[in-house]
Amino acid sequence: MRLYEFEGKRLLAKQGIPIPKGVYLNIAEVGAIGADPQLERIFEDLGGEAVAVKAQVLAGKRGKAGGIKFAESPEELQDIVETMVGSELLGEEVSGVLIEQKADIDKEYYISVTYDTVNRKPIFALSSEGGVDVEELAKKHPEKMALRRFSPVLGLLPWVARDAAASLGFKGREMRQIADIAVKMWEVMKTYDARLVEINPLVRTKSGSLLAVDAAVLLDSDAKVRHPDLNLPPRRATGRPMTERELAAQAIDEGDYRGVAGKYIELDGDIGMLTSGGGGSITLMDAVYFYGGSPANYTEYGGNPPAEKVYRLTKVVATKPGLNGLLIAGTISNNTRVDITFEGIAQALEEIRPEYPIVVRKAGPGEERALQMMRDLAKKLGLDMEVYGAELPMTDSAKLIVEKAAAYRAKKEA
Repeated sequence: MRLYEFEGKRLLAKQGIPIPKGVYLNIAEVGAIGADPQLERIFEDLGGEAVAVKAQVLAGKRGKAGGIKFAESPEELQDIVETMVGSELLGEEVSGVLIEQKADIDKEYYISVTYDTVNRKPIFALSSEGGVDVEELAKKHPEKMALRRFSPVLGLLPWVARDAAASLGFKGREMRQIADIAVKMWEVMKTYDARLVEINPLVRTKSGSLLAVDAAVLLDSDAKVRHPDLNLPPRRATGRPMTERELAAQAIDEGDYRGVAGKYIELDGDIGMLTSGGGGSITLMDAVYFYGGSPANYTEYGGNPPAEKVYRLTKVVATKPGLNGLLIAGTISNNTRVDITFEGIAQALEEIRPEYPIVVRKAGPGEERALQMMRDLAKKLGLDMEVYGAELPMTDSAKLIVEKAAAYRAKKEA
């Protein structure tokens, strides 16, 4: 779960990391301002000279897209806020703005703590240049980057952070300040089960103090249940508010870590996709598009979820209005019991009793029982269902459902 900048900065501030003085306004608060002098008061409270107005979106590189503007008067602030809030930026609706005192920047740095998934250790990254694409910087100027992997048991020790800073030429008070911020960033990561805590840029002001001018924090979504105090609203899917079906699917995995069955993105098509395995699900989506079909959703389940979780996902996918077909397919499973997951699918289909055609293509542990279960269900309910194992190539199952959905659609329209 990626946090908005204002949310991430709140976590940084709780650990004592200095951030600019600022105020967050959501779309409702901006709409209620009207002729109220609230923005004038905000401008004065933030120094009365210049403020930064920052669109709150989850996409990166918003500065280049016009998502950060500066105001030097209350009137200019009002114009920027009213124009920015509710607009679209990088495919997202701007539902709020962060108004901050403009920093008196002398130098910009980059600093982050994340996980090195190859070495299976946390890693501290520091650069003497900030406000830039850190991946490009690391490729072109590796001498300007310092990386330190460390034990998650011991944590990021101050001397390790100081050593990284010293290797880039930082000295004295500034070196100690950077090390202190780095250690506190690790505390944020540890406390909130974060996967990434990044400040880009960390700026040195002309007075010599350090400020986290921007913040990117990525939390482990599976750890959400451990932090009810954060009370974070659902993230948006594809740059829009989550639909009721997306929220219902998301709830499937909350508090239940037996496999995954809550990944669902609602689309505008008419072919329901009940697919398993990340790579297989994407391949099947591509194949449906390739053969001229239009998926009604993206979803995937895996990790051997219990029947009740797959049942709930099937209800979300298969009850969407306007479906002309349903594809139940995936790669050959190795750690997911096909028969157990199909128990949930069969239960849901028996309740829904769909009239649209269904194509099933699945293989893996328990496949014989699973496929026979679907054949028996089709015969019992009179469903238009074709059932296959690994003898049918996965992409051919996509071609088949596209053809059957087109025929069903034409029959309805005749």
